[in-house]
Amino acid sequence: MVLFKRGVSLLLLSLCMFSQFALAETASDSNWVLQKQRIEALLQAIEQADLTFVRNGSEHNPQQAGEHLRMKLKRAQNSWFAPDKESWTAEMFIDKLASKSSLSGKPYQIRFANGEQVDSSIWLYQQLALYDQQQGAQ
Repeated sequence: MVLFKRGVSLLLLSLCMFSQFALAETASDSNWVLQKQRIEALLQAIEQADLTFVRNGSEHNPQQAGEHLRMKLKRAQNSWFAPDKESWTAEMFIDKLASKSSLSGKPYQIRFANGEQVDSSIWLYQQLALYDQQQGAQ
């Protein structure tokens, strides 16, 4: 009888641990879905804006900028030394990939039609705040 009770206790403990692991995985998955949506919103904001993306002194249209940043994101997420893609946040995307050249270290710039120019990180953080605000209103 004692062995039976211990067996049941171990089984219940194992089930509790497994369910907590499953819940943690679900929370991690849902966070990644949210972050992926936020990153995609930033990429679309770039691709749909009337701007020139300046990278290492070269000018690029919004579609080229989006392609470049998508390529950097894909490479970073598949890199052995980067965090798992599920760990990425929109803020990490801005800070690590979308704000400066990984080759030269020079900041990316965004030039608007009126000639104003800002660091891409400033504009992207503004876009992220707008997106988050819109999502909160829904």
